[in-house]
Amino acid sequence: MLEKLKDGTEYKDIKKLIIVNILDYEMLGFEEYISETEIVLKEHRDYEMLKNMKWYFIELPKFRNSKVDMNDKLNQWLAFIDDYKGERAKMAEEKNDVIKKAKVEMNYLTGEEAERRLQWLREKWEMDYNSDMGQARREGRQQEKIEIVKKLLKTGMKVKEIAKIVDLKEEEIEKIQKDI
Repeated sequence: MLEKLKDGTEYKDIKKLIIVNILDYEMLGFEEYISETEIVLKEHRDYEMLKNMKWYFIELPKFRNSKVDMNDKLNQWLAFIDDYKGERAKMAEEKNDVIKKAKVEMNYLTGEEAERRLQWLREKWEMDYNSDMGQARREGRQQEKIEIVKKLLKTGMKVKEIAKIVDLKEEEIEKIQKDI
């Protein structure tokens, strides 16, 4: 058995370890939608092993078919987890401000807002791409002009004449001339 949790905590130092399994199917043959398990010794059923560990199984199909108290916070969260757009979730949202905030976040991540956000990101990418490509073309044309200026300067052509041909200012051409 493992001696430590991922964060380095030793099992013996754990006050209580709770494992919750939320199932979208029925697993146990009981009416209750929440079941708690314990580990006991086979020959000594009254002796519980691992007293600091509990497993809970929450079966959503049973939850859906049960008449539940929507004032109970666990039931509110189960309604939200099961169907965050459903009637029970709406009741839970009215009773629990945290669930109301969670629904806003859920809609942001999965609903129409997410589609709008993805569309906006797609459009932004296209605008950025087009802008970058335009900038690259401008830089490429500028580099071409510089190469032409260098060739013309090497032939001995005057700065004024070159400025007229390549559409650059004389100061820019003189700067290029200093660099070669």
